[in-house]
Amino acid sequence: MNKYKNHIATVEKYIDDVLNGHRHTGKYERQAVERHIADLKSADAMGYRFDDRAALKALVFISKLKHSKGEFAGHPFILSPWQAFIVWSLFGWRRTDGTRRFRYAYVEVARKNGKTTFAAALALYMMIADGEQGAEIFMAATKHEQAKICWSEAKNMVAKSSFLSGICETYQLTVTMESSLSKMEPLSADSKKLDGLNPSFAVVDEYHAHKTDDLYNVLKSATGARRQPMIFMITTAGFDKTSPCFGLRRTYIDVLAGIKDQENTFVIIFTLDESDDWKDPKNWVKSNPNLGVSVKAEYLNEEFNSAVNRGGSEEVNFKTKNLNVWVDAPTVWIPDELVVKCSHGVTDEDLIGQTCYAGLDLASHVDITALALYFPELKAVKVHYWIPEAKVDEEADRVDYKKWVKEGRIFTTQGNVIDIDTHVDQIYAIVKKYNCRNIAFDPAKAYHGTVQGLQKKGLNQVLDEFDQGIRSMSEPTREVERMVTGGEIDIMGDPVLRWMFRNAVAVKDANDNIKLHKSKSQNKIDGLIAVVNAIGGYMSGKKPEPYKDGEVKFLNF
Repeated sequence: MNKYKNHIATVEKYIDDVLNGHRHTGKYERQAVERHIADLKSADAMGYRFDDRAALKALVFISKLKHSKGEFAGHPFILSPWQAFIVWSLFGWRRTDGTRRFRYAYVEVARKNGKTTFAAALALYMMIADGEQGAEIFMAATKHEQAKICWSEAKNMVAKSSFLSGICETYQLTVTMESSLSKMEPLSADSKKLDGLNPSFAVVDEYHAHKTDDLYNVLKSATGARRQPMIFMITTAGFDKTSPCFGLRRTYIDVLAGIKDQENTFVIIFTLDESDDWKDPKNWVKSNPNLGVSVKAEYLNEEFNSAVNRGGSEEVNFKTKNLNVWVDAPTVWIPDELVVKCSHGVTDEDLIGQTCYAGLDLASHVDITALALYFPELKAVKVHYWIPEAKVDEEADRVDYKKWVKEGRIFTTQGNVIDIDTHVDQIYAIVKKYNCRNIAFDPAKAYHGTVQGLQKKGLNQVLDEFDQGIRSMSEPTREVERMVTGGEIDIMGDPVLRWMFRNAVAVKDANDNIKLHKSKSQNKIDGLIAVVNAIGGYMSGKKPEPYKDGEVKFLNF
């Protein structure tokens, strides 16, 4: 024990620093430590004991691993104090039969705090040194590529160690240890291998990104045949408070507070307290226990400045990812004061004959449809809107459509639904004023009457199916955000588009892809979606050749 007393000293100092206030902590981190101390005092009554040797064994094993990338590549894995406390707790607490107390662990911490590397190190310990025969270790995530991140880190750690590479074999999607018939694999929610699992340890990576608890429940039920399995959840905060992760988090907060009993679950959450000023740098360490190690103060300051200057989604992203605060998607994607500055005097006459890229947003026949034209040489955008006459009178959207119709901002068609023939004729008349290179639209609307009508008009060559998935929409959405926040684009004083900017809510996935979300937005954003489609078509580089003589002359009139 004396040989490794520095490991124990690290844990003891961390506990003392938290309890004595020497470490600036959030409430939930402090409660996790207080829970540990309280349990030590009542361990016998609870039916548990703490095994220092078992905890130390895990600490020592991990200290023998080496980092595989970044500035620490090739260096030993030196656990930060907060990580050492987690390992100490997970592997030290025992039941009376000698098995581990904790079957579940929930660790929530801001990005860049080394959580993936930490999880990979735990997974290697569980496969190699835990003593479980036929151990099955899974790194689980919503998508295969996300699951592979943690698994690849563990695989690389094996490659960096002459000892581990001598007892383990690495393959394209598996790491094995033949002496114990154990294996480690990535696992995704869309995998075909969810049946027949027998996990002894599973890392659920970025649980906030899971839209359902299906994968978690599969893993949970599959551990039943193991004597001391563990599901290790490690995540940053998210944007969706209806997600299973946030629901589980609510329960775990009650566990930390002593309101609920869940003695088989370890919980620690690194985040700001509700009363904290998120703009005060002294509070950032609460969410970033690795500040000064893997998280650089310079990096946080740069991200903070971007959040303050750009607001909207950038502010929410900083709070959520860098400060680990659960925040609903922003009520305003881009502040109105930035949008209103994006009118630089480009006129309708200036656009005639100019090269443009169009985007269509084809809603239902009873709602708004929009055609956006982006003129890259002028950095201007012109949006046209259509609604049925009946919608003008109903006032369901709490906006004065009558005024915009009177001003010529919005076209109407007779009746309760948009008249397709009129819609097609008007779109055709609009685009032929310009050198239009591309008309991007949602491929799910390929059989929409408007698309078919435009095809019959001879515009098939420039009609371009543009996927509406978040990965495809992310780049053009960010480009719109960049141009508007930077004041580069001219929206030509369009009050309808300005209104839609105020309505827009942007959502993100686990990989920071961004997309405007209609159902979560406060009101209509159809014109904005059309703008994103237009810029997406422009950025895709699809530039069809002009029509040949004898065909409908669409590009050059």
